[in-house]
Amino acid sequence: MSARDRETIEALARVAAALDGAVLGLGTAALAAASLAKYLAASGALRLIAEAPAVAIPDLRYSLLAGLGDGESRLAAVRGLVRSPPGGTFLIPPGSREHCVVTRHTQTCLFGEWRGIFGWTFDLHALFFKSLKEQIITSSRWVSFGLVDPASEKSGEMVHVKFDGAVHQSLPLTTVYHKLIPVEQNSYTLFQTIVGNGYPIALLDEEKILPIGKEITAIGLCRLKNRSVEISSCPELPYFLSDLTKGEMEAEMSSRARFFFWVTVALGTVSVGLLGHAIYRLWERVKRHREAREAQERFHEADNEDDAGENGSDDEPGEMGDGQLCVICLRKRRRAAFVPCGHLVCCCNCAKRVELMDEPLCPVCRQDIQYMLRVYDS
Repeated sequence: MSARDRETIEALARVAAALDGAVLGLGTAALAAASLAKYLAASGALRLIAEAPAVAIPDLRYSLLAGLGDGESRLAAVRGLVRSPPGGTFLIPPGSREHCVVTRHTQTCLFGEWRGIFGWTFDLHALFFKSLKEQIITSSRWVSFGLVDPASEKSGEMVHVKFDGAVHQSLPLTTVYHKLIPVEQNSYTLFQTIVGNGYPIALLDEEKILPIGKEITAIGLCRLKNRSVEISSCPELPYFLSDLTKGEMEAEMSSRARFFFWVTVALGTVSVGLLGHAIYRLWERVKRHREAREAQERFHEADNEDDAGENGSDDEPGEMGDGQLCVICLRKRRRAAFVPCGHLVCCCNCAKRVELMDEPLCPVCRQDIQYMLRVYDS
């Protein structure tokens, strides 16, 4: 691991451990909330898929949609072959001579990462900012198409698919063209290599199509429109056109929902533990601060009482040994014990002066002083 990556990990660890782990606990709680949102979405989608009836294309008009008015729709799943409508057109992509109804051309600029002369690598940078290193250009074309039942294709019954290119669900496309084009290096690439930045190495050119005759499943909102059956995507579902059957969709969504459920439980448990630990440590600090303040008040009250009584015989240096004199003034008896180190080396007045310093430290062991205790002889 490079020095830069190691420093990055150390910085992230310090940030995560800040405030006794409260920052890490809040981050884990945010991940748990995001996982909970995905679990709820997956559970809702699973419920909708399970409730959607699987209907044969010839039966849609007379069973499922019977009695529905214009504009009314019902969720259903149908499976059939991709066909162009009567009198419709089709597409022929340049990378393939196969007839299709949807084409998607994608160009992706691939970046490489060398270890520059300074020994830098950008593994962590690529992990967190991977999208910044990928330049993708996508263009799509489509024509009107529908689905027909494989068993009764000659009946003429077709479900028209409402596809406008704005569908957020993935499509069951087939790759027909895939080529990696190297990028010529230049002087600017040499500069990028020296400083350790990512540099372009190749252009990935891909062509994907939805061919005519492919059997797919469409799940969405079915309605009657101009005496024809039309199906459109449902925003609450992650599927619209898919190679999977309705049963396979249910199994996949069930597995996804279980995964997000247990991830939410695990992250929630960890976040509760971290936040509970942070709150406990905060309460301990508040309690210690309150105890130190009360001890300081008692120390000052006791010292004020001693000043009022002022027993002079106790403070005569000639009547005390060297082990009983204050190490700072060398005149008065040691009366103030420092906490937490416990050293009894100063008189009350010198202990007050030590307390007023910017960084109160024990004169003997140089530990931080939290508060002081007044010590009495028996």
